[in-house]
Amino acid sequence: MIQFASSVTRYFFRQKKCAILSGILLIGFIPIGITDAQDAIRPADLKPEKDQVFFNQTDLDGWSAKDMDLWSVEEGAIVGTGGDAKIKGNQFLYSKIPVKNFRLKLKVKQVPYSANAGIQFRSTELKPSGQAVGYQADVGKGWWGSLYHEHGRGILVRNGDTREKHVHREGWNDYEILAVDHRIWLAVNGRITVALEDPDGELTGLLALQIHGGPAQRVAYKNLELTHNPELTIAGLGGDDLRKTLKRLEGEKKNNSSQ
Repeated sequence: MIQFASSVTRYFFRQKKCAILSGILLIGFIPIGITDAQDAIRPADLKPEKDQVFFNQTDLDGWSAKDMDLWSVEEGAIVGTGGDAKIKGNQFLYSKIPVKNFRLKLKVKQVPYSANAGIQFRSTELKPSGQAVGYQADVGKGWWGSLYHEHGRGILVRNGDTREKHVHREGWNDYEILAVDHRIWLAVNGRITVALEDPDGELTGLLALQIHGGPAQRVAYKNLELTHNPELTIAGLGGDDLRKTLKRLEGEKKNNSSQ
């Protein structure tokens, strides 16, 4: 449509006629905004699709890690722990299913509360180290609900609830991740913690679960539900409300040496 309008406009300019008409054509086909244009051009055949093979709640078929001894399935939950031993460096369990536009809903429990973990998305696995590069929805004291870029740009957005009043310490917490094009939302226990439009970010990649390097710890992930090409909804909010929550990065980057 835009290409057609441009061709018609050039024709009228060459003929030095209908200048007013050409101006109307130009105005009529200028996109109002990037976000609205992205929504408008989404193919109609891309319907929300719940992934049926993402996690079978029985074993780790379809998942891989450099050290599989750290990972197991217990009572339908994926558990990462080294028992009483320290974790040597960050460890990641990767799903074989790549994601683009998606919504992931799950529950997370971290013990002790002072430990740290996270959920990688649109990420790349570095071989042979097994380290991840890409977005991370953060878990752990002082970081719950924040957005981090692992082995890359560092902290992108901190959760404004720095006291973590709405986090169940050492208990199960609902976590949601919604990523559509360059727009990302995170929610913990039904509250939006991150709303970001990130033009520099990855659009595709892998999902992975993390155990952070450091003291002995245990992290569990359960009720994992992955939807491809999702509707624009998270934490009970719909598209219009979610667009209002967006915060553009605007070049501000914060580094965190403890990650």
